[in-house]
Amino acid sequence: MTWNYRIIKHYSPKSDETYYVLTEVFYDTTGKPMAYADDNTILGDDKEEIIRVLEMMIKDAKKDQPILTPKDFE
Repeated sequence: MTWNYRIIKHYSPKSDETYYVLTEVFYDTTGKPMAYADDNTILGDDKEEIIRVLEMMIKDAKKDQPILTPKDFE
């Protein structure tokens, strides 16, 4: 299984609001998105690791990839 950070577009019918989340996305062996993280807490052993994770998130978010939606995980 592989993973990276991706932007996912969500829609909340309760508030009639569209919002975006940058989160970990996990892929099956064919490269199809299969799951994403609900908890977007950034964990690390120290300050430097937190900064490395944030930099990786920014790098992944800037890649020329389509924005996903929850339907991509069905």
